[in-house]
Amino acid sequence: MKLSTRFSRRGLLAAAFLCGLFGCGSVGNNGLPNTVTVNLPDGTQVQAALGEGVPSLASSKWDFYQDLSTGQTLPFITINFGPNGELDRFENNTIANQIFGDVILFDGQQHPTAQQAISYAAATYGAETSDASGFAFEGHLTAFAVGFTAATATATASGTFDAADPNTMHGTFSFTTQVNVPGIQDGNMDESFNFVATRVAE
Repeated sequence: MKLSTRFSRRGLLAAAFLCGLFGCGSVGNNGLPNTVTVNLPDGTQVQAALGEGVPSLASSKWDFYQDLSTGQTLPFITINFGPNGELDRFENNTIANQIFGDVILFDGQQHPTAQQAISYAAATYGAETSDASGFAFEGHLTAFAVGFTAATATATASGTFDAADPNTMHGTFSFTTQVNVPGIQDGNMDESFNFVATRVAE
């Protein structure tokens, strides 16, 4: 089963259950942490503040592909980085896109999802190794329904730049969700896979 199909089916189930249980709406507190511990590929850890990024990725766009064991690749997301290397947005999103849509904004503000009256807020935290050869970032998402934090999600990427080609990077991408209400079969996810990413020429 394709990655996008798994995420979409489970995401739709969670959204339908939450709307049926609580009705749909939004809350004012976005529930996102001020700092997170980022694990870099060289084994070091950094306390990254909300909005911090990876300087080597500043003002760039990358196409991310799932690196399959068969030697093939499967596109799953395009990531835009802001002027400080912060994760700005997901485009061409295939991760639970039936809920979040094709674009996810990581600006800490609430935005509507693709599901009526369900909102989300997302923020980014990033850092790079001391020699700028590797990086890691986390995107945290919180979904809301009528005064409740209905679910949380974390997208994490850790990788290194290709020494022979600065427009290519390799690493590991993971996506986890935690649904905060009982009774949703397969509502919690924990997916991890290797990726290859290429810089989009602009």
